[in-house]
Amino acid sequence: MNIIYETERLIIRRWEDDDCQDLFEYAGDESVTKFLNFPTYQSLQDAKERIAFLKQQYQEKSVQADYCIEHKATQKVIGAISNCHYRQENEGEVEIGYVLNSKFQGQGFMTEALLGMFKYLKQNKIAKRIIARHDVENIKSGNVMRRAGMTLEGVLRKAGANNYHTRHDLALYSILDEEIRI
Repeated sequence: MNIIYETERLIIRRWEDDDCQDLFEYAGDESVTKFLNFPTYQSLQDAKERIAFLKQQYQEKSVQADYCIEHKATQKVIGAISNCHYRQENEGEVEIGYVLNSKFQGQGFMTEALLGMFKYLKQNKIAKRIIARHDVENIKSGNVMRRAGMTLEGVLRKAGANNYHTRHDLALYSILDEEIRI
């Protein structure tokens, strides 16, 4: 198991072939994917192909990487967190994306994973600025960002697309290196 970081209740690590079923469980759930820009998975094969793609990305040692969130107590993969965009200018900026199985929402897991990611990025001197965006209708995602200490910078009008095949407004949040407590 290739662990990236741990929190009190979670292990953030690279994806493995055995994670296919857990990935499909939430990526195949329309209530989870409705605000995302990747289509809801239709089969276990979709999950297998995604994990194969991510394993290739790990071999290329890309800063942009997607990791699974494993619940320590159950050893179940309950979601994902990623450095979905990396810009090297101005000492680095990373955009974080995340998704969580609906059965584990509302329990503080995503806030915990996000705070852990902030610490990981700071300790490894990867970025001085971290951003995250969410569909303005996805209030839960905005709540996670605020609880993690991110600041709302503004709303980008019709800047996103989702699984409803519509354009939507995106709320943009950020946190700076000096605001992250280790």
